[in-house]
Amino acid sequence: GQTKGEAQQGNPVGQGSDGKGNSWSLNGRGMRSEFFKPSYEGKEEGRIVVEIRVDASGNVISTSIVKGTTITDERLRELAKEAILKLKFTTGNGVAYGTITYSFNMK
Repeated sequence: GQTKGEAQQGNPVGQGSDGKGNSWSLNGRGMRSEFFKPSYEGKEEGRIVVEIRVDASGNVISTSIVKGTTITDERLRELAKEAILKLKFTTGNGVAYGTITYSFNMK
């Protein structure tokens, strides 16, 4: 979702969707930024699932492609991880773990 607000606001269940098949889930943290998604210019349909780690300040500190990913295009996988590094989440205690799922469909 496109959740915006103060650092202490957010989604108490820690998940959201942009309404286009893309979603996120992160241990009770809300999203403070726009939901960034890479531009898609390829011919492969499917999804990319990325495990994320977010620090106490709400910054994404690591990304890893995980099970459930059906897209093999390495360039698109890297673009997805780069887009995720732009996301900002609400603050919390310690490191939070979650996933971002991007769906890609040919237009």
